[in-house]
Amino acid sequence: MKKKIIINVLLLLIISVTFLGCGDSAVDKVALVDVSTEEGITLKLPDDMVKQEGDITSYVNKETGDNVSFGSSEVDMYPISSWGEEDVLALYQSRYEDVLLKSFENGKKINGKDALVSVLDIVTPGNNNITLTLVVVTDGAYDYVISYIHGKDNTEGSLASNIETSIESISITK
Repeated sequence: MKKKIIINVLLLLIISVTFLGCGDSAVDKVALVDVSTEEGITLKLPDDMVKQEGDITSYVNKETGDNVSFGSSEVDMYPISSWGEEDVLALYQSRYEDVLLKSFENGKKINGKDALVSVLDIVTPGNNNITLTLVVVTDGAYDYVISYIHGKDNTEGSLASNIETSIESISITK
């Protein structure tokens, strides 16, 4: 199961990075809107993000390339409570050379569910500097993965400015 999560997270990252732009201009004030995904996740996202069609649910800001992707998989013998910093690093270091773990919090509660929240700075093969916030929420049967990606220098964009609010709004609806 841990391999399934790893594969899902890597796929989310690979697809997300293909949309990532390099813009870092300030964004006008945006509203947050409620979004529900096929994976059973609801949360608030900036209204300047649009849903992308494809096998993986994702929302993208087409001007900045900011991206939020979603996935889920059944929990197996590696529940997120057993994940450490080295596990999160291993997810990305196997694919990218320049990965820095900025923060790691396991045992967090999001709307009553156990969660892991980790922030990483990554340099992609295309030499894009990104900040990836990985959120994994579990209901005991499934792990729900949310991957927030924005340009490392785009700290005032709509996604970067609203990540904390978005994370705290995550709810599992399955």
